[in-house]
Amino acid sequence: MKYIAIILICVASLNPLKGYSNVDLAVHKVYSEQGLWHDLITPNIEESKEFYNKIFGWTFKEKNIKGFKYALIYNHKMLIGGMLEIPNTESSTWITSLALSSQELNKRIKLAVANGAKLALNPIKVPGIGKQVIFEGPQGIIFSLVSVNAYNSAIVNEKKAYNDWLGIELWSDDLEKSKAFYESTFNISSEAVTIDNKPYWYFKDGEKILAGMTKNPVTNQKGQWIPYVNVELPSAIITATKRARGSVILSPDKRIRGGTLGIIQDPYGAIIAIQKN
Repeated sequence: MKYIAIILICVASLNPLKGYSNVDLAVHKVYSEQGLWHDLITPNIEESKEFYNKIFGWTFKEKNIKGFKYALIYNHKMLIGGMLEIPNTESSTWITSLALSSQELNKRIKLAVANGAKLALNPIKVPGIGKQVIFEGPQGIIFSLVSVNAYNSAIVNEKKAYNDWLGIELWSDDLEKSKAFYESTFNISSEAVTIDNKPYWYFKDGEKILAGMTKNPVTNQKGQWIPYVNVELPSAIITATKRARGSVILSPDKRIRGGTLGIIQDPYGAIIAIQKN
């Protein structure tokens, strides 16, 4: 029940963006990431499974977590994430967790709190997953830390297949505060670049790019972490999204990264970016 309460707090902080089209997005090439676990929180797991199966061809394996509906997500038989049903939530959202060793996890929890993040609840242990903490950052941006386990360690894969995760991007309302928080909490650096004639930032560990960051491109939504999926034909995903009752925030445009990027929402509002790598 504690785990469910944490998720409810996270979902309540996000508002649906259905039909929203006023997007000013600096687009980038997303780089591969390791050690990340993605969970979709949804009010209707069966409808969500149907949508993502139609869009990406994902398949699912049900798992019981203390009586709640949970499904593991597979892409071409490779485990890539999970899906949890919370029936009384109004919208869906993707929550990305950074998988860490027990020692590193405890260290980062203390640093995150010291740097202004708030614990939704005290650290908990989720059956089959391990220790997990979901934070609300200084700007209200949700992020999560989780113990390394058999699930999230299975998804480490440098060579990204189509319809697998490609990377993550932070949509921030205050870029300087975001840079200061994540640099201090995770001992990383940031690099300012210009992409498509717009400012953009990379979070880096040495020379390795970990994630991207841009100014929040939407006006009726809090800042948030956006997961990217590597796709073969972005235009085909856009068409499939419309047919499956999803919404399109950004359609591929030749003026933006050569038409390789799109941003969509599932029928309950979760945002996901698609890009051909």
